[in-house]
This record gives sequence, structure tokens and C-alpha cells, in this order.
Amino acid sequence: MSSKSRAWDYFKKTNEKFAKCSLCKREFKLSGNTTNLIDHMKRKHNEVWMWSSTVSVTQDVDTTEQNEKMGPSPKKRNTLKNYFDRSSKYPDGKTKQNLDNKYVRMIAVDMEPLRKGEHEGFRDFVNALDSRYEIPDTTILKKKLLPEYYENVKQKLVIALSKAEHVSVTTDLWTSIANEGILSVTCHFFHNEKLIAPLLEVVKMEGSHNAENIASMLDATLSKWDIRSKCEAITTDNAQTMINAAAKLHIRHIPCFAHTLNLTVSDSFAVTCLDQILKKCKSIVTFFKMSTLASDKLRAIQRELNKPELKVIQEVPTRWNSAYHMLQRIVTMKTELTLALNECNRAPPGVNADEYLIIQETIQILEPFDLATTKISGESYITLSLIIPLIRGIKTKLVEVESQIVTESGNEILLCMKGSVDKRLSPYESRTPVVLATILDPRFKKKGFKTSDDEKRAGQWLEKAYASHLTKERLAVEETQPTPSTSSGTSNDLLGFLDVPDVSTPLSNSLVDVRQYLEKPVIDRKECPITYWKYTNNKLKELAMLYLCIPASSVPSERIFSKAGQILTERRNRLKEKRLNELLFIKQNSCYFND
Repeated sequence: MSSKSRAWDYFKKTNEKFAKCSLCKREFKLSGNTTNLIDHMKRKHNEVWMWSSTVSVTQDVDTTEQNEKMGPSPKKRNTLKNYFDRSSKYPDGKTKQNLDNKYVRMIAVDMEPLRKGEHEGFRDFVNALDSRYEIPDTTILKKKLLPEYYENVKQKLVIALSKAEHVSVTTDLWTSIANEGILSVTCHFFHNEKLIAPLLEVVKMEGSHNAENIASMLDATLSKWDIRSKCEAITTDNAQTMINAAAKLHIRHIPCFAHTLNLTVSDSFAVTCLDQILKKCKSIVTFFKMSTLASDKLRAIQRELNKPELKVIQEVPTRWNSAYHMLQRIVTMKTELTLALNECNRAPPGVNADEYLIIQETIQILEPFDLATTKISGESYITLSLIIPLIRGIKTKLVEVESQIVTESGNEILLCMKGSVDKRLSPYESRTPVVLATILDPRFKKKGFKTSDDEKRAGQWLEKAYASHLTKERLAVEETQPTPSTSSGTSNDLLGFLDVPDVSTPLSNSLVDVRQYLEKPVIDRKECPITYWKYTNNKLKELAMLYLCIPASSVPSERIFSKAGQILTERRNRLKEKRLNELLFIKQNSCYFND
């Protein structure tokens, strides 16, 4: 029995004498065979016909051995539907929309160029993965898909902000490669029992970067997102213009603790002996960075000594703790650097044994500041309550290090550092938001404070702040409730006064709630304060959520500029403000509100 012709995969009989092509809808007369149908396929639809033929042969070859073992099986036809399932493009619909959204997110999150879809290699790769997906045109991406994705994430953020009772923001200024001033604003609040730090926007700042202009732009941003009334604090660097801008907005200002730590460390660099050693180390690093011969020699020595092929690290004034990391790497590569410098021509003088001893002592002094900077720079966990415990930890470590210092220069550096700590860090221990955040953190409570006087003061401040909070809450309730009517006439019951309910004051209530909270033991430092307050009935929870959402540093805003610097490059310096904002917004926020 002869098999059915492949031509019938693409033709359908209209009657006994004619058949219609499923591809072009033309009719052909039948003459007892399919020769004219096959000729039509070869002339007008050769690509489809050849594809069908090739796959058919391949399947026959691949299944020969299987058929010999298992017996004959029905042959799978490569039908018209089967061909189009594999080769045609996705129509507009849910699948296409989902893939387009993934493509837009990839462009933003991976900071790829908007013309990524025009790159030949990338197009070939996508086609190999799924030939049915057609990469959107660059114009469609910019004018339609990117704005739509931005609006989608934006609406989710609007809903989340509307549910938040308290928020805080960070802000910073940056000059782009196009020499334009850019202001970033990030927002911090609790969402689904987690602390998140979404970007509100980045905007180009025209005119003078004074306090009035900064305050005006911040006010416009907060009002735009409808969080002006619920913004509890603004965290910025220590620039006076930022401090004045917060004052103009009548929002409490929190100076960036990470920035203050960096200023504290920089004070010690003024010590003469350390300044000279830093200059020598920087000249050594520059020598190996600039000379390929020196770098080759250093790598050869590292391989010969079976040491890891590490590179020297350069100190950059604007990069926090970079001097510490430079010195640390110099000590780690001590042997290799000494040998390489001795074998290189025109090499700078190396570090001698006495200087290495001073460097090691300096590393011990600087180490707690590096650890504190890393700890305080987080976005996904509570940081304001860490400031006072970290200051106490730094002071304790400096006391421990003091017994290990043997050089006169080391003692001079340590003395300078202690003075700088008292001058720059100690004032944080008297800032109301910092104190309240610490005592409201169930991991610390009063244990975070150094002296009993500090503990007592923190407790009093908490009682006062809580009483004020309860008073505001009571007034708000009374405004919404009708005033109870008083009955006229005189009662004959001499003991009627006993029926009058006791009236508690906000202060008395605060004393009870605060005492109950503080008398309970602290939780483990690895536990989450947010989880603790979630399952606590104490009304202090409302005050805790207010202060614990405040970030201790402006690092989130500075990270935005690091990402912006990777998007705004010399080749992309004409990217418009609106497009930059969309890309950064999606990159920062899609992890919080991704489908």
C-alpha cells in the first residue's frame, strides 16, 4: 500500500477535481496524481517544502535503529501546523508581552545599551534559543515598552507607599560625564514585613546647587509621590547645603554616619609619619599600575613563590577606606613587592622594616572603622539603631589595640584617632532619633549604651516621645468622636462618684508600656527586629516603626550614582534625563515589585 503524498500536508480538496493550497489559497486541478501540486510547492513555497523534506529524512535516519528493535510505528508528519509552530513569530498576546517585559528588564537591570537588540551576535543567540521571538525595534523599546514597564513598576510603588505609615529618604548630588547636576532621592519604609529602599527618581538640577533649590526639588518629589506628610527624616552627607535644605523643609536631618566615619579616618592621615608612608605606598602602587614590565615581573615572582596573583590597590580620596585596603594589600604582598622592586629599573624606594611595623599598627587601628562602614551601609536591614553600638564597639577596640602598639608613630596615630572619634562620632550619642532607634531595637535596648547615665537618659527620652505620640493619637480620636452629653439634675446616690471611670494620662500609659518592654530580655542579634515588633501587642510598635525605618547613611543614593555612571558613559553621554530615570528606576525597584 503506497504512502500518502507529502503534498497533502499543504493542500485540501475542495471537490473531486480541485485542491486548494493552504499557504496561498490558490486552487489547482487534480489529474489523478499530485505532480502539479508538488511543482507548485517547489516553485512558490520551496523553503517550506525543503524544510519538510529535510526533517522527514532526518527523522527516518534517526529512527531506523529504533524501528528495527521495536517494530514499525506510525510516521510523524511534518504538517503545515507543525512548521509554523516552529518557525513563525509570536503574535501579539500574553506570551509576546511577557518576553518583551523580560527583555526590557534585562536592558535596565544589566545596564545594557538600548540598541542591544541590533547587535548581530545577540540576535543570533536569541534566535537560537527561540526563533519565534522577535526582538523589539529600538524605537519601540524607547517609546513604548520602556515607558510602559516603568509605569507598571511605578504604580506598584505608589500603592506600597500609600499603605506605609512612615517613610524616610536619602538624597545626594552628582555631576554626570555630560557635566550636568543630578539629584537622586531614595525612599525607605517597611513593606510586607521587610525594609526596602526603592528609588523615587533622579532629576537634573539646573541652576545653583544651594539649599533653597535643593529643598524645592525635594519638596516637589515628596509631594509628587504623596509622602510629604509622612516623611520622618532625610539622610544626607555632612554638606551644609544639605543640612540647610532639610531645615527649610522642616524635616529632621540625619548626617550620613558612613561619611562621618570616613572623615574620622581622614583626620589621622594628617599625622606626619603616616602621611609620608602613604605617599610612599601610593608611589609604589602607581609604579606597578603604570609599568607593564613591572607588573609582568611581579606576576612572575608570585608564580615562582606559589603565591596568589594579587594586584596592588590604589588609594582614592573619594573611595571610603581605600587607604586601609591599600596598606592591607601592601602588607599581604610584602615579599613579592620587595623582590620585584629590587629587580626593576627606576623603581621607587620600597618600604623598610620600621615602616612595615607602623603600617601593621595602622591597619589594626583602621580595621574597626572599615567593619563599621560595611555594616552601616546596608539597605535591606535596620541601620540607624546600629550607630551607638558601633561607636561603643570602635572605642572598645581602640582601647584593646592600645596595648599592642609599640612604636611612637603608632601611638601618635592612635591618639589622633581617639580625638577624632570624640569630636565627630560622640555627638551621635546625643541625637534623639539615634538614641530612640537604639533603645527601640529589641536586640539592644539599654545594652547598646555605654554608661548607666546614658541608659537612664535613653529611657526618659523614650517615655517622653511615647507620651507625645499617645497624646497626638488621643487628640486625633477625640476629633472624630462626638462629645458625650451630661445629664441635668442632681443624683441622690452619695456613692455615684465611684462609677466614674478612671482616666489614664498618656504619661502614665507610656510608663507602663515602656517598663514592660524594657524589662523583657533582649533578643538574639541574629533575629529580626521587624519580626519581633510584628508579634508584639505593645503600642510602642508604632513608635518603633517610625524610627527604625530611618537609614543611617546616604549610601543608597550614592549607589544610584554608581549605577548611573555605568549607564552614562562617553559613548552614551547624550542619554536624556527621562530615559536615565526610567532605566535606573527599573534597575533599582524591579526586585521589589517584579511580577
